[in-house]
Amino acid sequence: MKNQHLRDLSLGPLIEVKQWHTLYVNGYKFHTDAWSQGKKTINSGVYVKGLTDGGEDDFYGIIKHIYEIEYNTSSTPKKVFVFYCDWFDPSRRGTKVDFKYHVVDIRMDKRYVSYDPFIIAHNVRQVYYVSYPPSRIDKRGWCAVIKTKPRGRIEATDVDDDMPYQEDQVSHINKIIEVEPILGFQDSENGVEVEDEAIKEDIEEEEIQDFDLEEEDDEGEFDGHESEEDNEEMELDDDSSE
Repeated sequence: MKNQHLRDLSLGPLIEVKQWHTLYVNGYKFHTDAWSQGKKTINSGVYVKGLTDGGEDDFYGIIKHIYEIEYNTSSTPKKVFVFYCDWFDPSRRGTKVDFKYHVVDIRMDKRYVSYDPFIIAHNVRQVYYVSYPPSRIDKRGWCAVIKTKPRGRIEATDVDDDMPYQEDQVSHINKIIEVEPILGFQDSENGVEVEDEAIKEDIEEEEIQDFDLEEEDDEGEFDGHESEEDNEEMELDDDSSE
């Protein structure tokens, strides 16, 4: 065998393994069930996605042990973390899925019969179980599954690579004919009006400019009247000279 990595794996792991009570993986912080007792947060719930999307073959369980397995290698260290889990019954007797509201209920006293406790840590997600209030007699012994989101990661399972991010046709924007000046802002909750000093100064400058233009127009009309009077005086002088 030429592949050294496969050769190291074929030799099997070391006899001695390390055991941990806490592990950070996939953006989650996992605890064993014993380590979570007495703490405000419970991080021992795990969930493994099944092959179908309906959730009928998903597995839910609780972490009992966390093991670090190391393989004998001559190059870089090769380690893998596995969870020893106590799985709940995935059948209808222990797991109920509400397809309308996407709620999963677990019967806490029902266990998976087959012996298959180990799962690679990178293949699980984190969940926690919330019991129903005592008034729900029909839900006694059942807990609702709440899936947590990993920290620092964004899960996007329904991304369509062919989906366009912008339409080819863009609607035309109507032209702005007239813009009313903003005199101030009003707080509808407290009934307080706040005037912007910069806006007021701009409006006053515009009013002053308009006033100056009106004065110039008035002076032009006055000059026009004076020119007409001068023409009349010149005509009278011409008549007298004749």
